[in-house]
Amino acid sequence: MLQMQNNLEENNLDGDYKNQLLIKLNETAVEVRTELDKGLQPEEYDKADKLLKAVEAAIFVVEQE
Repeated sequence: MLQMQNNLEENNLDGDYKNQLLIKLNETAVEVRTELDKGLQPEEYDKADKLLKAVEAAIFVVEQE
């Protein structure tokens, strides 16, 4: 997390790094939601759901920077 935060602070002069990071995080969230919507075994569903929550939390944090 510190490396990402440093990159946001140092490399985000024009907002490009932040935008690229948000694009990647949102793409990941879409992929995980797609897998959840397809239907997974309970254990896999729980893992994917936790991953989605983590990605959504990361999006929130990056948006606040």
